[in-house]
Amino acid sequence: MNNPKSNHHQSNDPDSNNTETENTEENIMKSSTNTSLIMPAALLLVLLVIPFSINSFMHMLANKNQFVHPVIMKIPLDNSVITAPKEANQYQNFEVKLRVDTNQLAKFINEIVSISTVGTSIQGITGFISPKMQAEITGENFRIENSGPQRPMYALSDASEWTWQVTPQSSGTQKITFKMHVTSTEQDQQKIHDIELAEANIIVESNTLMWMVYNWWIFALIGLALFVAWKMLRRYNV
Repeated sequence: MNNPKSNHHQSNDPDSNNTETENTEENIMKSSTNTSLIMPAALLLVLLVIPFSINSFMHMLANKNQFVHPVIMKIPLDNSVITAPKEANQYQNFEVKLRVDTNQLAKFINEIVSISTVGTSIQGITGFISPKMQAEITGENFRIENSGPQRPMYALSDASEWTWQVTPQSSGTQKITFKMHVTSTEQDQQKIHDIELAEANIIVESNTLMWMVYNWWIFALIGLALFVAWKMLRRYNV
């Protein structure tokens, strides 16, 4: 027969109760530690992936519901002077060309300046404009080779030509601005003016694969965070 006193003694053993309590507390601490390590890694993954997905989705909707004028001239010239694609792929470079008869442009500006009153001349230009000009393109979300004012690559009898290699860095409708740097002479003083010639609107399609290649450090950071979390989990579970 079982000894009731022995059973009673075992159930009231303080050491046994303390051990069970310690084991329970240890399990709770391990569970809490595991949760505290997993949650930051999961949160990091969400914060990095979701914004990119939303951004791509919004750009896709905007491109489908928006009519874009490919080339808008700021100076009354034929828009054929601009050669740029209407659509492009993100991170894939393309060529942009500008072909302008600088003699004709200088003549046109000088005629406008000569009949304009003070403060009403074209883009604030005064004085006599030289046909020797430099061209520049700018774009907030583009990587542009040969940035800044450039001399023409070709100066033929009827026109000067400039060429740039451009790489879009962001998707959506992106703008390239064409500028002419002209020199005016007034009372034996020379000034350099920037004239906005035109702007080209280009619809850039997102390129997820190339985005991953160019932003490899994001995935390296995620991998490092998950690796550290895994190592710490193993240490606490031993």
